[in-house]
Amino acid sequence: MNAFGSVSSGTMRPEDLIPAFADELRAYVQAAGVEGAIPAHLKLAEEADAIEDYDSEEANGVLEELFDALNEYAPPYGYFGAHPGDGADYGFWLEEDWLRIMYDDGVLEVSDTSEVPADYSGEVVHVNDHGNATLYAAQDGELTEVWSVV
Repeated sequence: MNAFGSVSSGTMRPEDLIPAFADELRAYVQAAGVEGAIPAHLKLAEEADAIEDYDSEEANGVLEELFDALNEYAPPYGYFGAHPGDGADYGFWLEEDWLRIMYDDGVLEVSDTSEVPADYSGEVVHVNDHGNATLYAAQDGELTEVWSVV
């Protein structure tokens, strides 16, 4: 599972989206492990598997719930939904105004990771001179990459 990218593209048909989203949700539940798993999400994936009529209200409801559940697994400053430039490309995307949101949240921005204070704990974003960005979680100055976009 990548932090950002497509889960399903080229279709908006519920019979394509529901199985793809259910599989993705199942993968996130498995990755979360026993302690982090959300039982309702596993149940939702099972409900999605049981759908027979993709034009039903039940299918529409399950699809909406799948969107909501997958959004809970979106990386920080990201979301699950349609790509802003392609309404038939569904996946995890960086919020359009992610940098402003980070500033509002007080995320430390650096042009070089060596600028992170040795005792700093919190989120750090490194944006290089080409516009590539990496979000880190810092604990006492030690950085762990959360995501990176080019």
